[in-house]
Amino acid sequence: MTRIIALILAPLALHAQDWTRESKDRAKRAALHGASQMVRGDSGKWNDHAILQHAPPIGKKPAKLSLDAWADLLLKKQVDVASKDESWLIFRTAQLDDNDRVWVERIERRGQQITVIAKQAKWQGKYFRNFTYYQVLGLNLGKLEPGKYDVKCITQSLVFTKFDGDGKAQPINWPKDERPAARKSTELRLTFSVAQ
Repeated sequence: MTRIIALILAPLALHAQDWTRESKDRAKRAALHGASQMVRGDSGKWNDHAILQHAPPIGKKPAKLSLDAWADLLLKKQVDVASKDESWLIFRTAQLDDNDRVWVERIERRGQQITVIAKQAKWQGKYFRNFTYYQVLGLNLGKLEPGKYDVKCITQSLVFTKFDGDGKAQPINWPKDERPAARKSTELRLTFSVAQ
């Protein structure tokens, strides 16, 4: 009898690991960003390629370090994340123009597979001043069971010409009329392990 109960409960336990976090509310596009930073090009920092990395809880970041500086530090040393801690992803975009916008719309877990769907909207209007930046996003995955995980981060390309809110190109205003771009989606992959 015990064996029959165990066989019934095992698939339920595996299914309980699956979850989806989604934010389609246009006014709350940053709802899945547990942490965020814009790193301007005139700061002396530049990012030619998007980067995805596994990180310990943001609460372990030293108070004086920016999210971007902490991410740099984590790339230089091996940091183990245990199952008792929350696992985070840090997603750094490639360099963008200041009117471009990036946000994460969905994070889903299916067993040991994690998929992140991000949107990158490129401004198609006129520029009066042109700065560049790259976005650093911290995404909380919560506590994960020990084991090896595969992450796929898909960035879907959009274009837009209007901002919401007051219509001005301010960092707080999101695209109003975004639509799919001719460019293909890009994909980053990452494999990480969670310790016991």
